[in-house]
Amino acid sequence: MPLIVDIVSPEEVLLQDEADMVITRSADGEIAFLPGHIPFIGVLKPNTVRVHLSNGKKIDLDVQAGFLEVANDRITVLSDSLEVSDYQAEVHEVAEA
Repeated sequence: MPLIVDIVSPEEVLLQDEADMVITRSADGEIAFLPGHIPFIGVLKPNTVRVHLSNGKKIDLDVQAGFLEVANDRITVLSDSLEVSDYQAEVHEVAEA
């Protein structure tokens, strides 16, 4: 069963999709999340959140700061400052689907 990933800014939902893995950097260091991960809440440091989608695509999101919650195979990233790499068009297509 894949992870459900929600990437959210105050203005919009940038991504809602299924993923096999999400890698990011919290205040405690770099961490990877796979399906079945224990619940986790953390503060994000400036970094690139790497989302490995279930369809094989990879999306990188630059985050300046924010929060991350993991529970019941759902990951939510909340940030005031999110910038998507070259996948901006694809991300919006996924979010609108």
